[in-house]
Amino acid sequence: MLVAFTLVFGAAATASASNIRQSGKFGVGVGSGTTTNGLSGKYFLGTSTALQVTVGGNGFDFGGLHVGADYLFEMPPLATGSVLDVAWNAGIGAGAVIGDPLILAVSGVIGLELLFKPVPIDLVFEYRPSVLLIPKVGFGFGGFTGHLRWYF
Repeated sequence: MLVAFTLVFGAAATASASNIRQSGKFGVGVGSGTTTNGLSGKYFLGTSTALQVTVGGNGFDFGGLHVGADYLFEMPPLATGSVLDVAWNAGIGAGAVIGDPLILAVSGVIGLELLFKPVPIDLVFEYRPSVLLIPKVGFGFGGFTGHLRWYF
């Protein structure tokens, strides 16, 4: 098992972060989204668009399965360096709690991405204003979320 772990993560570590934003790249880690905290995944549809999904729970009293999904537009990097690229994205998202009560919300997403070059990892900080649609209408303008993922 140790050999398999070393081969998988050793091969992935040889990729540079500048190669993360390519069609077909997939990242897995932990993160939070609209209504959700848990496992985070991001799949690049191309160099300028990506799908981001979060599945898990929440620290509040809402029971059930929590899921969130975002469609992101990947913007050009703000700065590049030998160890780190700083980039950003913007998009739209939705989240649901499948339980009692059923909860549905939509959000805007603006993210600041730190793309590490020595290892294929991203650390993302997001601002996420949201609108709760079900079970009652409400607005949230102070939502902040984040992700930490390893890319393959």
